[in-house]
Amino acid sequence: MSSEYPVAEPLGSSKEMASSMAIEAYGLSKVYHLYKTPSDRLKQVLFGHKCKFYEEYSALDNVSFQLPKGEVLGLVGRNGAGKSTLLQLICGTLSSTSGELNIHGRIAALLELGAGFNPEFTGRENIYLSAAIMGLNQKEIDDKVEDIIDFSGVRSFVEQPVKTYSSGMYVRLAFSVAISVDPDILVIDEALSVGDGDFARRSFERIMAMRDAGKTILFCSHSLYQVEALCTQAIWLEQGKIRAAGKPEQIVPEYQSFLDQLDGSNTSVPAADGIQNEVVQEDAGEAENVASPHSEPEPENKDMPLSQEPGLGSGARLTRITATADGVSGKTLKLTSRASDLHLDIEFQTTLADEVPQVAVVIHSAAGQLITSCGSWVDGINPLIDSQGNGRIQIVYERLPLLKGTYYVGVLLFCERGVFLHDEADPAITLHVSQPNKERGFVYLPHRWQSADAGANQSLVAAGSRWRSTSADAVPQTDLLALFEQVFGYALNPLVWRWKYRFADTPGSVVLEHDRLVAFSGGIPRAGLVFGQSESMVQMGDIMVARDVRGILGKKGPFQLVMKEYLTPRVGPGLRYSLAFGFPNERACKVGVIRGLYNIVDKILELHWAPLSDTESQPYIVRSVDAVKQPCWQQQVDVLWQAMKQGVNDVAIGCRDSQWIKHRYIDKPQAGYQLYFVSEPSEGGLTPVVLGLLVMKHHPNQTLELLDLIGTRSSVPALVSAARQIAAAGQASGVFAWATPSALEWFAETVPEVNPTEVVIPGCNINGSEHALRVKDRWWLLGGDSDFR
Repeated sequence: MSSEYPVAEPLGSSKEMASSMAIEAYGLSKVYHLYKTPSDRLKQVLFGHKCKFYEEYSALDNVSFQLPKGEVLGLVGRNGAGKSTLLQLICGTLSSTSGELNIHGRIAALLELGAGFNPEFTGRENIYLSAAIMGLNQKEIDDKVEDIIDFSGVRSFVEQPVKTYSSGMYVRLAFSVAISVDPDILVIDEALSVGDGDFARRSFERIMAMRDAGKTILFCSHSLYQVEALCTQAIWLEQGKIRAAGKPEQIVPEYQSFLDQLDGSNTSVPAADGIQNEVVQEDAGEAENVASPHSEPEPENKDMPLSQEPGLGSGARLTRITATADGVSGKTLKLTSRASDLHLDIEFQTTLADEVPQVAVVIHSAAGQLITSCGSWVDGINPLIDSQGNGRIQIVYERLPLLKGTYYVGVLLFCERGVFLHDEADPAITLHVSQPNKERGFVYLPHRWQSADAGANQSLVAAGSRWRSTSADAVPQTDLLALFEQVFGYALNPLVWRWKYRFADTPGSVVLEHDRLVAFSGGIPRAGLVFGQSESMVQMGDIMVARDVRGILGKKGPFQLVMKEYLTPRVGPGLRYSLAFGFPNERACKVGVIRGLYNIVDKILELHWAPLSDTESQPYIVRSVDAVKQPCWQQQVDVLWQAMKQGVNDVAIGCRDSQWIKHRYIDKPQAGYQLYFVSEPSEGGLTPVVLGLLVMKHHPNQTLELLDLIGTRSSVPALVSAARQIAAAGQASGVFAWATPSALEWFAETVPEVNPTEVVIPGCNINGSEHALRVKDRWWLLGGDSDFR
């Protein structure tokens, strides 16, 4: 790495977008005067014009960057690197020695919470004092004060002086005030949640809601996982200068490598870091110890019930972890590399009505180095939870590819986003792995040998090519959106782009002509069932080729290169995604068929129904779903999906659990979907039986689209009748839906008008056409299975 520290260019934006910037910093510096003795300070006052009696310490040195509105910026760096100084300059609690700082919008800071409280004032008086300091006027505070008190949970003590508060009450009240100002910019130093128990979870959710609402956030943290998981941009500060700036997935590994090189003999120790907390060396030769595995740990009864103490989030906690290998269960297991299967049966208890907790597993080496991690939410698999809140999920590592050595397995219980930690058991299981050969390292990687001549020839072809294919992570999002607008003729909201690829390891693949973006192919992960068995799928989306090279369709052209770059390592038997599907028109799809990239495996039909007439009965209760006011709606959706799953053993279908429904229809920015529970009227005051869920969307031409439904096959006629009932009530001209022929079979009793469309369903042909053709004409898809309807 160069010894010259760079000046950060506008993060995620071009210089012409100054009006859309939230923060602009130019040449910021902060210099402190350090005096050896108090008398030197007096000498400086008296004789400073003749001599200097202090040494200068530069906390920040010529820091420049621009942060667009709506971005989440993570600051990383060792202690003393200047992170907190920069945040204090942005918040206005420090003034810079030189440079220019422009802030566009109201700031709320989660730095030293409660630092401005007067201990003699009551909680209510301090709310008015702090909120006024933050820029709220009297009426704004009056409007918010009751909500602040309710959120903080200190209503019983709000008329008492805060000096009588516990530290937890103090922090809860301070956080509630800070977050209530509805800031344009939120500054966070370290903690993504404050307090303990339920308040920690609620404070975290409030911050995440601000992020999802497009607020600009500055996040300073030693948790490198959180920086990479939450942030869209990152800056690495070192000795007061910007060492590097860019995408978190580029900056975080670079920074971690720097830490590892500081003292090669000092390794990090296992903690909840593979998924949640990174262990970060603060200085050379020093690390934050969270757990020490250098002598073998003795987890208490990890194949028996765990402690009954509540988890960190006090809403979900682990209760039992059972590990089995080669027919033996226990907390310490012996396995053979690439021969033994490792089974983990994980149980937990939750009292959360509006959330399905997620489970992560991490594996560390004996020295504490993270080997691998996985999360149920990443793979699109939800734990099963019964009516008593008992959750359970299993994971199997088939033919465990770890090489010989001792390893420690940790289990972590997260929120549905995979960021907030409810509980952890880490380490929970000890593995002793043996192997019959002499290979060294941590893990066996599948590989294929080939002759040196063949490899050399391939390299020559690649070197002489006009185009270069690579991951889309190498290209700014603004360039991808510019290509989208050129190809599709309209500008896509950046928030929609981020929503679309939120759960993807990368948005997709690109092809560059020198440094110019000319092609993109995206992939949107989707859990699903194929003939009743769970499989991971991916929707091919946003396939784009620049106009001037669109006609180049040869084997080495941009279209062929970008599709192979994405599909070859990801889709097929034994790969990350078993199946791929999409929604192109037939003309566009045939290009891929001719090139051997995919086959046409199904098609889309358009179904039409008239509104329910006055002469037809309207027997169904239609209840709009309000995800905010009805915290139990997700449990009802999961019950419906579990029932629907029993009848789809003959098709390939995407998962329709509450997590996917929430992401697809509730979290999508500017979507305008309406969700309805449909019930049959009951007699004798009994609770109505919920038949299913409808997802609808109104269109400008006064039609109503049935995008999705969840229910058994026998309930579909009732659900369609309810959709027609909704159309009649809203004076829509009719109801229509996209459906494959397999889905149409479920609608046959409703006698829809069926029209053909030009939309077809392709299957990936690259790693074996037989694998894709096994679901030919058996896809069960509706319009909501796309990302664009």
